[in-house]
Amino acid sequence: MEFPIEIKRETEFYQGFIRLKLSVSNKAPSVMTDVSLDFIFEEQLLRIDHYEPAYGSRNGKILLGNINRDKSKSIAVFFDPLMCTKGTEINCQVTFRDAQGKLSSAFMEAKNVSVICPILQTDSDINIGRLKEFIEKLPSRDSKSYEIPQGFDMSKLISISREVIERHDVKHVRTLHTTDGNECEIWYYGKTKVQGTYIVIRVSISSEKHCLELFATTESAESLTGLLAEVGRDLKQSLEAKAGSNGNIINLTIKDSVVQRSNLLDLCSRDGACPSNIVAEANWKNEEIETEKVEPKQLKREEKETGTEEVRKSEEIRETEAGEKKNTTEIEGTKEKRDTKENREIRDTKENREVRDTKENREIRDIKENRETKEIRKTKPSLIPKNAPKKQRKFSGKGVLFLFAGILIVAAIFYPGLKGLPTDSENSSQNPETYTNSIGMEFVQIPAGEFMMGSSSDEEGRNDNEGPVHKVTFEKPYYLEKYEVTQGQWNAVMGSNPSCFKGDDLPVENVSWNDAQEFIKKLNEMEGTEIYRLPSEAEWEYACRAGTTSSYFFGDNASKLGDYAWYNGFITSDERNQNQGEILSNESTHQVGQKKPNPWGLYDMYGNVWEFCLDKYHSDYNDATSNGSALEDETSSMYVSRGSCWSDSAENCRSARRGSDFPDNRNNILGFRLLMEIS
Repeated sequence: MEFPIEIKRETEFYQGFIRLKLSVSNKAPSVMTDVSLDFIFEEQLLRIDHYEPAYGSRNGKILLGNINRDKSKSIAVFFDPLMCTKGTEINCQVTFRDAQGKLSSAFMEAKNVSVICPILQTDSDINIGRLKEFIEKLPSRDSKSYEIPQGFDMSKLISISREVIERHDVKHVRTLHTTDGNECEIWYYGKTKVQGTYIVIRVSISSEKHCLELFATTESAESLTGLLAEVGRDLKQSLEAKAGSNGNIINLTIKDSVVQRSNLLDLCSRDGACPSNIVAEANWKNEEIETEKVEPKQLKREEKETGTEEVRKSEEIRETEAGEKKNTTEIEGTKEKRDTKENREIRDTKENREVRDTKENREIRDIKENRETKEIRKTKPSLIPKNAPKKQRKFSGKGVLFLFAGILIVAAIFYPGLKGLPTDSENSSQNPETYTNSIGMEFVQIPAGEFMMGSSSDEEGRNDNEGPVHKVTFEKPYYLEKYEVTQGQWNAVMGSNPSCFKGDDLPVENVSWNDAQEFIKKLNEMEGTEIYRLPSEAEWEYACRAGTTSSYFFGDNASKLGDYAWYNGFITSDERNQNQGEILSNESTHQVGQKKPNPWGLYDMYGNVWEFCLDKYHSDYNDATSNGSALEDETSSMYVSRGSCWSDSAENCRSARRGSDFPDNRNNILGFRLLMEIS
């Protein structure tokens, strides 16, 4: 036997984790010393949360110590799925010394694992009887349980829990609580969009046990783990962020020993009748919960529930325009059509109508101006260039000047190619190298040219999927967004904010490739155009390199990355594993535009969030195009992502670094920036 060691492993899904159980047996005639485990896995997909027993560690390796002859040592390692995947491998190198002190190693047989984050689409309600039936028949069930310190606010916890769960398309079935207020359960029912399988979710809160439990049951263990991992992570972050500020909830931890195996629903009959000490509510009657309730499908909650000033002004504008004689149905219809000659005439007519200097139209323009000013204030001032065009509230001169000004406004709005035309004589015009759209997105013009795409075989940190190096030529320029799409911009288009780390000026994350496509579709409709899209992988790398050929656009010295990117602060993944917790990015995204830009004026091209591209993912560039267009392939189910993220090391932030994601994956490290075509 070359290596007198036996390695056994098995995996299971447990509390939203992939739990890998590993056993190392010594088959040698003498003791083995310095036995250590070095796990190998894709760090963008998985993370080691903890392991049991609590062996020591050094340099990212778990130290099992000595193993006597014919003895074995076992460990359970809990992997936290960072994103959903249809297949990834976990491997482990076991290193040890024999009786003569010779260092040897052996590899565990690689274990392939998959985690599915189900997309929910629930179109019907159910009663308690049907809920009980699902609980009895669904085969896979598990839970994540959190210990809550004493003195917490039950109503606050319920409110936050409902907000997190109801971000998904599920139906609230019942909220059950004891009359003394010590126990509460919130039950939900859901159905997956693709396979139509059923899911039941329960949040239980016990003031006596100081415990909050997230329970779920469904048909697939992979889907169950993905659901618990995704929802559990969101729930934990929201509880710590929103309820921890007053000291009630801090440092939530998984607590295996306090899982609530019984529930209040068991005490109620199938027709919904419960004992006198249990109250069943279709909607939990609590003022705080009602005000913080989040509607399914990420509706525009803040505007709908609080009646903001912007909504009232928007309604006033619509009512005023509806009262005018012009056929508004015809005008509104043009938003969803291409820019044909007929549609341009309709918009010109509408624009000329607004330019008429009557008291009524001045009021309309003032309302629109105030609304746009408020929207701009939602983003940081540095995102809006000083020379950005401003709308004119007042026209000087005669009727000819009115008409000319109206034509300029129409041209500036509907023809980005004429971006240099001024709209305010007292302010500088739109910079010919940049363009700012209606919601404050800034774009930088990327010149035509050519570059060598990919990385050479001797580049430090290189991956095999970054070659072969090949020339790509761009015949015409294009615009790329100066910053990653922010949460304020997402909310302005979609009316919601799905991000884990909240802030108008933070990059939007926890969105999928499909979500990005929906955003682009709505933005194009808003502006009556078809010029916005995701960049191809080649367009992204060309803009990122900005004429450079080094590993980074600032050179090959990775230690300078902190001046240009939010990342974990370590050069390699091994260094990151040796220094758990010391993260430069503070384990979150950051406000866009705070670091130095690349030579072409683009910010955050490295780190912060991975950015989606238009291409289907391939493991190499053998079939890559030479003109920079996106590579499409029906056989590939994943799309390319670029730029790395806040949790990654420097070697993974190189210009040539490639990532991949399924189109329905959502994660707090995934975002995007837009490309704007020049028509």
